[in-house]
Amino acid sequence: MTRKTVPFILALATACAAAPADPGDKGLDDVTGGKEDRWDWRGSPERFDGEFDYHLEDLPLGGTAERESWASTYWPTYEDSINARWTSGELSPAQKYDQAFNGWMPTDEFLALRPFDRSRAVTPGEDWDTEYYEQQGPLASHISNSMGNGRDRQMAIDAGGRPEGDWDVETWWGLCHAWVPAALLEDRPQRSVTYNGVEFHVGDLEALLIAAYNRAPADMIGGRCNVGSGDTEVERDEHGRAVDVECRDSNPGALHVIVTNYLGMQSRGFAFDKTADYEVWNQPVIGYEVTKQEEIDLARANELLGLTGDSYAYNDDAAFLYEVGLSVKWVTESSASKTPANTNRYTRTSRYTYILEVDADGKIIGGEWTGSSRNDHPDFLWNPRRLTRSSVPNLDIDDVRMLVEMSRAPEVPVSPADALVAEGQGGIAIPDNESMGIQSVATITGGTGVVSSVGVDLTITHTYAGDLLVELEHGGVRRTVHNREGGSDDDVRGHFDLVGFEGVDPNGAWTLHVSDNAGQDLGTLERWTLTLGTEDGTPVTPTEPTTERFPGEGGVDIPDNDPNGAASVATVTATEGTVTIEAAITHTYVGDLEVTVAHGDRTWTLHSREGGGDDDLSLSVPLDATGDAFEGDPSGEWVLTVVDNANIDTGSIASWAVVVTH
Repeated sequence: MTRKTVPFILALATACAAAPADPGDKGLDDVTGGKEDRWDWRGSPERFDGEFDYHLEDLPLGGTAERESWASTYWPTYEDSINARWTSGELSPAQKYDQAFNGWMPTDEFLALRPFDRSRAVTPGEDWDTEYYEQQGPLASHISNSMGNGRDRQMAIDAGGRPEGDWDVETWWGLCHAWVPAALLEDRPQRSVTYNGVEFHVGDLEALLIAAYNRAPADMIGGRCNVGSGDTEVERDEHGRAVDVECRDSNPGALHVIVTNYLGMQSRGFAFDKTADYEVWNQPVIGYEVTKQEEIDLARANELLGLTGDSYAYNDDAAFLYEVGLSVKWVTESSASKTPANTNRYTRTSRYTYILEVDADGKIIGGEWTGSSRNDHPDFLWNPRRLTRSSVPNLDIDDVRMLVEMSRAPEVPVSPADALVAEGQGGIAIPDNESMGIQSVATITGGTGVVSSVGVDLTITHTYAGDLLVELEHGGVRRTVHNREGGSDDDVRGHFDLVGFEGVDPNGAWTLHVSDNAGQDLGTLERWTLTLGTEDGTPVTPTEPTTERFPGEGGVDIPDNDPNGAASVATVTATEGTVTIEAAITHTYVGDLEVTVAHGDRTWTLHSREGGGDDDLSLSVPLDATGDAFEGDPSGEWVLTVVDNANIDTGSIASWAVVVTH
């Protein structure tokens, strides 16, 4: 089997809507049919993007999405979707976009008008102003009329106030179906930004990303159980199975194949409709664990299904049956806010039980829900695709991505007026897998005194930040800027403060060294700026630090899917200095691995299941650059532990060392 490397998911929300006010405008086409006792073409995992391994013995028992899926609100339709003024005294996200990009400018007259709010008094002219919706910009008008509360507003106009019956728009309608792909596929905004004089908060940027995905392309497995207008009751037989095959939902065998291949093998999230009834509640799926997987006989299978007899009723091709327990982690909705929501706070776990049907070749061919999962299980599964253009008129996804990138860029500290600043050469391609790399020089002239502080503002575009080593050199001193952190994240950007140059002459060449230390991914040193602070003093000649290496045992095999892992000891005799851990680990799926090092009563994590299906790890981690920096006497035993958290792939600790610099 060939594994794929996937480059690169407050108060609790009470609802998640996934169908907008117009049921035909949900962005998930053809969500009915395809659900029988065994999966057919509409329920097959092959409808998802990628190649799949169906052999039960090959499939990992756990996995997590490498890319974070972010929590956000579903922008309820009845509240006018992303045209809701969620921040007191400010315009809506759609109105802000119109002002910044579509040439619309709110007048004083417009700002005095009142929007519709059906939760309060609703008489037109007395409680809200119809002119408000006539004076909006193009995006806000489209949102209000086609994706927002236009139908409810019309009911209020027709009735001269609150209608006698229910409102047209159900409270669970909204943009959940658009939030999910945006959360799975788009970088999350990090802070407020201002563009063309308009301030966009994190919640505004999330709203615009979400709206752009209103009609996202997607792969579908299964279909929606839509038993009737507003009818949430599903008719079931004496064994608890839905009588209507449209409501038997995604086959558990298909779910098992998807979670183990996508999350277990590719570290890749997907989406599901969590509920099996009329309402649609889409969520990003970000992790799983198989808590039980036992082969069972016919008698046990029939007991679980509430059946009797001497045959298995649902799939004649099933040669083996397995009783399975599965825990699935997914992200629920948050509220709009000015800062990013803590995804961990909005992560939930659902537990399912089912029988897996396996053929004579050991391949999964279907399954049946058991126990409480017969009524409580995912309706349909889907795999969204990243947008190339927005599905909403007057909303350009590239504009929104630009704003998001601005929000993710580090805020550059303001340099003092007397700082020494020099630009280094940019636009230099970084050769692939070449330890010598490239050099770029920034030259300081006219400086007086000695260096007191060093800052580097750096922009490197690269498709795998974990390949890169970046160092700054001046006057015989060389210090690390970035040392292979970030795994498969794109780019190295930001402001870096360095120590170790204090007291030297600021004048002369400062050389930035950038090297790519693994194959396949490429990048460019786009630009960099050096900023020096100085103070009075006589420059000193720095002495080069002394480095000692203390190797641990190499050639240690890592047991497959074993929580105890493999351990190797290095004995250090140096009594002072900073510590860097270097390790070369061979493995055919580094996303399985957790690597730690311990000294005394302290433990540092060096690698935690990043990298998906990439081969091998080459680590060089300075412990003085971690949040729990090492200080003190490094002498004694250091223990490197490598744990493989999934089956199939194997490897070894090829070599490693504790490097002490003093």
